[in-house]
Amino acid sequence: MTTLILDANNLLYRTFWFSKNNIEGEDLSTLMFLRAVKSYVDKFKPTHVYAAWDKKLTYPSTNFRKNTSNGTYKSNRDSEVAKEAHRNDELIKDLLNCLGIKSIYPNVMEADYVIAYLCHKLPGKKFVVTVDKDLYQLINESTFVLNPIQKVTVTPDNFTTYTKGVEIKHFLDYKAIVGDNSDNIKGLYKVGHKRALNLLEKFNSNDPKVILNEQQYEIYTKNLKIMDLKLGYKFYPEEEPAYESQMEEGMPEKNLDTFFKQCTNYNYGSIIKNKDKWINTFKLNDSLQEIIAKLNI
Repeated sequence: MTTLILDANNLLYRTFWFSKNNIEGEDLSTLMFLRAVKSYVDKFKPTHVYAAWDKKLTYPSTNFRKNTSNGTYKSNRDSEVAKEAHRNDELIKDLLNCLGIKSIYPNVMEADYVIAYLCHKLPGKKFVVTVDKDLYQLINESTFVLNPIQKVTVTPDNFTTYTKGVEIKHFLDYKAIVGDNSDNIKGLYKVGHKRALNLLEKFNSNDPKVILNEQQYEIYTKNLKIMDLKLGYKFYPEEEPAYESQMEEGMPEKNLDTFFKQCTNYNYGSIIKNKDKWINTFKLNDSLQEIIAKLNI
């Protein structure tokens, strides 16, 4: 069994900004989103595909990431840009459904916790598509991350090559030390990559509480809580059951005829022009699912 897990919000913003900055006039971000999904299915030939979204099942709501950071977590995001980027969410979900791709949502958390849940619970190989390096903490012998910007699949074997020498066992500690500018998470004051590696070396033989001063240790432990994906989907009693109930619904029934009708309605001519290629991609996915089901693996 091979599962493809899309960081859907991450992909949505990448296609949105590319379309906005490079294509005049017509918004082609939804078309680009779909074409990207097809390329990942072609690459990994998965038996199942999931799209994890940030949209919460319980809204409005907050979560411990915001509370732990005193409201600064992701406070640098532009809400108007978010509205513009997400205006075609329902259309994208409908089209993904037609392709047999399951959209799955958090209860009050975020997509990366949904992804962590899927990686921990699903059998077989998992390929996560994202440029969010926080998700590198999920990498192990059966979970890999495709970084589409670098065009590389990060695995345990090449991990240090793409993390500038940071080992898997220290990756979460490293992120807690240096922080994450994109999420507005501040790291230790004046501690960059080299100093972080030096601290991690000392962590091998000593408790971080001994190595760091009181202020540093407070920042480090707070960041660990915010960043550790193993904690998030178990933090609230309603969170994991929300994922389980969505999984129990099963995968959406594939309907390529409806998919192509929708693409015609929205003038996605490049898809209609290459209809046979889309059929081959997603019919092959059907065949793989049938084989897996017969083998019971």
